[in-house]
Amino acid sequence: FQPSTETRELSAETLSLFVRTMASAPLLRNDRLESGIASDAVTVLGVLSEGYMPDSKAGSHGDQRVSLVPAVAKKLAEDGYQTMVESGAGVYSGFSDEAYTQAGAIVASRSEVLQKSQVLFSLEPPVRDFDRMRGKVVISWVGRLQEPGKSIVAQATRAGVTLVDVTAVPRITIAQKLDVLSSQAKVAGHRAVIEATHAFGRFHTAEMTAAGKYPPSQTFILGCGVAGLAA
Repeated sequence: FQPSTETRELSAETLSLFVRTMASAPLLRNDRLESGIASDAVTVLGVLSEGYMPDSKAGSHGDQRVSLVPAVAKKLAEDGYQTMVESGAGVYSGFSDEAYTQAGAIVASRSEVLQKSQVLFSLEPPVRDFDRMRGKVVISWVGRLQEPGKSIVAQATRAGVTLVDVTAVPRITIAQKLDVLSSQAKVAGHRAVIEATHAFGRFHTAEMTAAGKYPPSQTFILGCGVAGLAA
């Protein structure tokens, strides 16, 4: 069977319309999730702190990053969403509570964010709070195919929590801006060069000054993929 030219053109037009609609249509308008707010209210998105404690004596110090920045919160507000941010969530990433407030977000305690949000953002899956998230969606870095990720999925299933694993986004052109593996690998490549420079303790580039002449270093980068290219 060979489709006619008209059929092929119609199929292409339909596909284009579908992609444009999916790219611009707000999500979770009527998802019927359990909510801590009135049922006729807008979808509330929650941003949790990663619990970074630089002076902690425990083995894990949390993460300095934050899962959603004020600029994105502002764009989400324009799309009709309400964003709630745990107090202090962005401090170690350079974003104050005031910056989130100015972007239209509500800064609140962790308990309030967990109670009133239907969709929650967190870099590390907040496993210790799963029992307070029944019926909610958690968007996080899960790594569901690895052993730790499998355990997290099992715990979320028992608690009635829906996980969205950002590492599972297909690595295709249309999803490039959602590819967290590539973006963080690029950061890792830059970090590797900074760490190596610090350990080297000398100049990398050639220097010719009145104080003297320094030859360039001989640098060999071991790496592949996005991280290797960034380095």
